[in-house]
Amino acid sequence: MKTSFPSERIGDVLKLERRVVDVDPMAIYELIGVYSFGKGIFHREPTAGSDLGRYRFSWIKDGDLVLSNIQAWEGAIAVAEPNDDGCLGTHRFLTYVPADERVDTNYLRYFLLGELGMRLIRKASPGSVVRNRTLGIQAFESLTIPLPPIGLQREIASYLDRLSSRTQQLKSHQSGAAQRVSALVTALVTRDDLSDRQKREAGWRCVPLGEAMIPSDFREPVDPDGVYRIAGVYSFGRGLIDRGSISGFDTSYHSLACLARDDIVISRLGAWEGAIAVVDEKFAGAYVSPEFPTFTPRQDMLDPRYFAGIARSSWLWDAIGGSTRGSMARRKRVKAEHFLSIDAWLPPRDEQSRLAALLGRAFAAEGALKRSRSLVTALEPAALNAAFAAIA
Repeated sequence: MKTSFPSERIGDVLKLERRVVDVDPMAIYELIGVYSFGKGIFHREPTAGSDLGRYRFSWIKDGDLVLSNIQAWEGAIAVAEPNDDGCLGTHRFLTYVPADERVDTNYLRYFLLGELGMRLIRKASPGSVVRNRTLGIQAFESLTIPLPPIGLQREIASYLDRLSSRTQQLKSHQSGAAQRVSALVTALVTRDDLSDRQKREAGWRCVPLGEAMIPSDFREPVDPDGVYRIAGVYSFGRGLIDRGSISGFDTSYHSLACLARDDIVISRLGAWEGAIAVVDEKFAGAYVSPEFPTFTPRQDMLDPRYFAGIARSSWLWDAIGGSTRGSMARRKRVKAEHFLSIDAWLPPRDEQSRLAALLGRAFAAEGALKRSRSLVTALEPAALNAAFAAIA
């Protein structure tokens, strides 16, 4: 049930607190910054007073409501905690404290980070260019907000604090689980627990990738009236990207390659950092430009599901990185022949299939973790907006 509370002008319940610092050139100071999207305060490297330049600085105190005047419009709003006390903020940071007992700064932080609060903040941050949207002090203080009794404010803020703590714990557990699954994938395909001799005795072979796959040279001429679903490749072995559809008229390429299931695709520009993928049923029939060489696995030598694990292995990325050309990392280009010349240990075909089944389970677990992380990530903003829907 929605409850109406009196609206208060922010400038009547908060006051701007500027604790000007007389910088000592011989002292060491720790400066703060504020992350966007409500992610809190961070600390910069300690700096000597003589290196601080001519900026104006203010002391930060525990409990301050801190807003970045140039990034508040994207949620650079936080409340200082005890470990922030005694740090410095530049003149770009607005620090507010309660004018009396009517407002709790932690409650106000959550309110401003919600949908209604962000609309108000953006209203008070004019500017046509995104990075020039500066929060004006008078405009901010002139905003009016619904203000429940202080007890209810603290109750809401406490609830949202607990929720935030629980979601951070969940994210930490999910990240740990994802790292363990990733390590399992690498362990399954590299088998670092086996020596080269043991691998040979078990039937493994160290061969150039060119013995296990062949270039797929078939490309279709682009029809100006045709429509093509375009794919790209994520870095770090994370699979293919759906880049949407384009018309043949809108591409400068004269030919495109149509992907078939089990094809292996690399990015000429990104293979050195793991832009390697195996085509699954979702991307069969999609197209890639000539910047993405494709290869067909030799079915008697290579299970493409097993190679999906190899594509996730940093040793392969490092091997590719050693065979690229270009002085700048982002301009390194991989030629198909370089990729095919890399040596890889491959187990017998039946062992590849057995390991591929295990890899499939690991990839499924990763997918489940990714979906659960998305749900947890969506929980906080949903709870934030729900908490204020009844009072705004």
